[in-house]
Amino acid sequence: MKVFLILLFLFLILFQQSLFPCDVYEPVTLKPSDASREDKDFFSFRQKLDEAIRNRDVKFLETAVDRHISFAFEQNGTGKKNFWKHWGLDKKPKESPIWKQLKETTELGFSYRDNIWAAPFLFQLTPDSIDVYTYSLVIGTSVNVRSEPSKKGKVLAQLSWEFVKLSYEEGKALGNGNAEGKDSCEWQQVCLSDGRMGYICKQYLRSPLDQRLGIEKKGTDWKIIFFVEGGD
Repeated sequence: MKVFLILLFLFLILFQQSLFPCDVYEPVTLKPSDASREDKDFFSFRQKLDEAIRNRDVKFLETAVDRHISFAFEQNGTGKKNFWKHWGLDKKPKESPIWKQLKETTELGFSYRDNIWAAPFLFQLTPDSIDVYTYSLVIGTSVNVRSEPSKKGKVLAQLSWEFVKLSYEEGKALGNGNAEGKDSCEWQQVCLSDGRMGYICKQYLRSPLDQRLGIEKKGTDWKIIFFVEGGD
């Protein structure tokens, strides 16, 4: 009888772990915001920047970038000249990936702190309780979390602007959804706050350490002082 109870207990533990493979944590949400309209001067610059991004206006970007700009956590990760080479703006500026990155970053809105306007808003506003190295924010409303890395997977939950913990299950290959046609996506395994594991399209996730933009007033001009991703 004792052996049976022990086996039953172990079975229940394994069963629970299969249903809830992640640690439970307190859910944290961060609603989208954009404070750029609070400063008319900055908002005017922001509108010009948006137009420059749409038109891939290299001349405007060149005047906006600070000569001491930071763009990478490496030995040559500062300076306007290095920045230009890093993004391929010295050869084929119109084809540089910087325009897409700038668009995705600024569209998420600006926040203001310590005399710096920064985008996306979550860079400066992420709560201290969030480990920026392991959590990402779901950027959207009613974003599906699925039971497997496929749009055919069961919807486990729908999240709106909530932080989820990134998970990388060893030996589990994630599909990029190519077999599912034009609506495919690259999948990220995540842990939900209730302990369940699921999958979200990466396009709906944003880490506080992903690409972020910093703009500061220097004299009478607004200057981009950093456009960087990752951490040191």
